[in-house]
Amino acid sequence: MRKFTLALRLCTAHRSTLCVRSITSTQSTPLSTRNDIEYCRRLVHKHDYETYLTSLFSPLHAREALWGLRALNIELLTIPMHTRTPTAASVRFAFWHNTIMGLYTHKTQNLPPVARVIYDAIQRSKISRTWLRRLIKEQDSSIGSLDDLQRHGERTIACLVHAHLESLGVRNMHADNAARAIGISSTIARMLRTMPEQLARGRCDLPRDLIAKHSIDVQELYKSPKNTPELQNAVYEVATTAYTKLCGVAELYIPNSPRQALPALLPAVPTKLWLERLEHANFDIFDPRLRQTHAIHVLWQLWKARRKGTWLDVSNQSV
Repeated sequence: MRKFTLALRLCTAHRSTLCVRSITSTQSTPLSTRNDIEYCRRLVHKHDYETYLTSLFSPLHAREALWGLRALNIELLTIPMHTRTPTAASVRFAFWHNTIMGLYTHKTQNLPPVARVIYDAIQRSKISRTWLRRLIKEQDSSIGSLDDLQRHGERTIACLVHAHLESLGVRNMHADNAARAIGISSTIARMLRTMPEQLARGRCDLPRDLIAKHSIDVQELYKSPKNTPELQNAVYEVATTAYTKLCGVAELYIPNSPRQALPALLPAVPTKLWLERLEHANFDIFDPRLRQTHAIHVLWQLWKARRKGTWLDVSNQSV
């Protein structure tokens, strides 16, 4: 049985309390309706359940902003599934790019629900267009190496964490560094979690440099998706990268970040829990236990992390 060979040290952090109270918006006439917000909430609840659980630990105004941002990400991720050709997908990506960028010049006519919720978040919290532009632009990029995968995480999930921080009123160097590392780790974990399904569809998102390094026969995996020693070695390598970054965040950046930043950084908790489950499964991505949802356990660990101000010691240590 392999282990993450990491020297984990507990970091001192300020204790903070759960905050889910409503905060009055400074925007006098919101564009979005309760139905728009509910649409985004349901989309996140259905397609990104662990993020939905973390959102419950944010103040109401930031929670609604997060639902809008994550709903946008879901819309972008599902474009390839709902389009038959690359050209059609490019048209859909262009639609979202033009729609979201138009929000910054108050182009608010005939907007979809997701865009209306994001518009209110932009008006309320001055969310930078940089994060949303990168998020949309990066969806159509190719990933050839582990470095590419990490950059992809910085330009997708990390951008969502940056925007969530801004919705909380946080603009801080240490919190931004944490956001980048969490984005990378979450992207790697998502790639590993969805790999069995992608292989069954004849697609492999594992970086090509790892495929070559570990001599993985991708065509054989397409024919018979199952664990192999070569795949196991590659999964171990990439998972260790993700896990190391999460522990580094807790040691280096969380103690120096503002207390109010923590709700935006909580996605690290379910990611860390899943990576530890992968470790217990001996890095077999086809282990059926990895498909299970442990909502109560995740909520409990989120609550403890929110209360203690760190997630480094909220779950059973793997070393």
